[in-house]
Amino acid sequence: MSEPLVPNMNCANFILPYPEEIAKKTGSDGMIFSIREHYLLLAREADGTDPKWAAQLREIADYYPDLYEGEIMERDSRGNWVGDANDWDELTDEQKIHRGNANAAIAALDWLRNELEKAAYYYDTSEDVTRVRRELSEISL
Repeated sequence: MSEPLVPNMNCANFILPYPEEIAKKTGSDGMIFSIREHYLLLAREADGTDPKWAAQLREIADYYPDLYEGEIMERDSRGNWVGDANDWDELTDEQKIHRGNANAAIAALDWLRNELEKAAYYYDTSEDVTRVRRELSEISL
């Protein structure tokens, strides 16, 4: 069995090696496991028995970045992953169209939310604004 590498190049994950028999079957040498996810897993385990310890483990986890397949992923204020901004040239035409459509939809929803906030001040449109907001919240779930 190969030696475990702890921690990995970005100091945010472990590489857990597979036994040689499993590595031959799967074609993979091991599994990447996030240090952050490790602490969050321990916190979930401790939730029922020791909530104070679970809170401390979550605080520790916040010091480590989010990972996806070993690569550090940045998140925006809403908790969504922020994609690599420099990968545009590497995308296919279909991926560029998809990303453009997604960004256009987000921009349209942001504009609509802004318009709804402005319209909420008028008594005549308050019921319509409330109805549209409820519909939007149902769609977003």
